[in-house]
Amino acid sequence: MERGRFAEIEHTADLGLELEGSSPAAVLEAALRGLVRVLFGEDPDVEPREERSVELREEGYPELLKAWCESIYRLLEEDGFVAVEADVEASGPGTLRAVVRGARPPRARVARASELKAVTWHQLRFAEADGEWRARVIFDV
Repeated sequence: MERGRFAEIEHTADLGLELEGSSPAAVLEAALRGLVRVLFGEDPDVEPREERSVELREEGYPELLKAWCESIYRLLEEDGFVAVEADVEASGPGTLRAVVRGARPPRARVARASELKAVTWHQLRFAEADGEWRARVIFDV
């Protein structure tokens, strides 16, 4: 699968991501990598030894992006699971199935750069234009 791209953006006291990819799945995979970079300040030194399954059904792509980011963060908060890669299948505008790979390293080994308060609705978007999928998501940190 072709990997999507992400770029961090600053937004007042928040942080966000601009995402691009050739498909919704590529954009969602880039969102995972971008969120992890926002949380840890760099790509964490984590071997993808464990897997988690994520299935989501939402109204549309923007809502799916928000729920996906919340799911990745919930894995970290509730289970200490640091996601580093995923095989994402977005089979419709609001449906996602993914196998997320990562690990649960000791907290002392993987320090966070940011704490996430929320994945916001502010400027949330996810749409196709000229054959390229683009999205934006803002995090309250």
